[in-house]
Amino acid sequence: MSEQAELTPAEESAAPLEQLKQQIAEQEQRPAGAGRAIAVLALLCSLLLAAAAAAAAYWLWPQWQQMQNQQQQLQQAQQDVNRQSAELLSSSQSQLQQSLNSQQQSLSAFEQQLSAEQQRQQQQLQQQMQAVRELVQQSDGAPPRHWALAEIQFLLKRADDSLWLNQDINSARLLLQRAQQQLSELDDASLINVRQAIAADLTALAALKTPDLSAIHIELAQMRKSSMGLALKQQQSELSVTVAEPQGELKNWRSTLKYYWDSSLQQLFSARVAMPEDYFSLTEEQQLMVRIALNQQLLLAQLAVLSAEPTVYRSALQQASDQLQRHFQATEPAVRQLSEKLLALAAIDISEQQLPALQSGPQLQDYLQSMAETEL
Repeated sequence: MSEQAELTPAEESAAPLEQLKQQIAEQEQRPAGAGRAIAVLALLCSLLLAAAAAAAAYWLWPQWQQMQNQQQQLQQAQQDVNRQSAELLSSSQSQLQQSLNSQQQSLSAFEQQLSAEQQRQQQQLQQQMQAVRELVQQSDGAPPRHWALAEIQFLLKRADDSLWLNQDINSARLLLQRAQQQLSELDDASLINVRQAIAADLTALAALKTPDLSAIHIELAQMRKSSMGLALKQQQSELSVTVAEPQGELKNWRSTLKYYWDSSLQQLFSARVAMPEDYFSLTEEQQLMVRIALNQQLLLAQLAVLSAEPTVYRSALQQASDQLQRHFQATEPAVRQLSEKLLALAAIDISEQQLPALQSGPQLQDYLQSMAETEL
């Protein structure tokens, strides 16, 4: 056996070579298995990343599309609002210009009518004065009683003209009182019917409750001047939303996520105070238009007072009050005072009342005619 275990020199020289080949083969086999494991691990990681990306895209893509749609809707709504504002401004300007033209035409026609009425009254007064002069010339040798009766007749005639031509009840009342005073100074029992007729006319005039239209006209003119300086309503500025800073600890990941979410929303949207529709910011042109519209309603009320049109008068005051409440700052003292004046003026009835027919003038005319027949 010892002889069989012994190796030949050739075998002894080839043994180290065989061991080296065996070690190289083992080393080649080991890296091949490790590479396959790494490849499998890399493949699994890639599949996981792809699945995570697909899940994230599946969850975030509809939200992103919804956010894009909302942004487009907001832009479209803003464009619609701008277009409607431009159309409203254009229509308001045209309507305001038409209203101004029509009111100026009405005012011009009323001024012409008033001028013609004044000329006619002046001519009538001159004719009456001429008639009085002729009556004085005819009664130059008459006794003083005839002079007093002629003056009383003139006063009664002027009272009738003031009542029916000028619609001036106060002047008619003063003229009747003056005629009554002169009749009392004559102290003639034959004139008792005339004095009773004057007393009845004064009672009928006292029963009339007519407002002072001139005072209303002046009050509306003062309100028109003050309306151009009233304070308008303006929208408040945008709110500044503050987002709390996140905390650096890992356990507070919810606050960190909320911080970045709120920051993203703040960049996309801006918050402002919820206001009613009539609380909006006005440009300088729109502010001027609002003031002119209020001024024109007050002017229309003035014209209605002069022409005694109660329907137009109340409608103009109502629209002026609505515009005052809609566009002007109600907390300002000037606005509150103007609103109270509008309510007080709206309660006044400017409609024409049925004027009574004065009986004192015809009664005196009958007395003078009977006296002339007696003297003949």
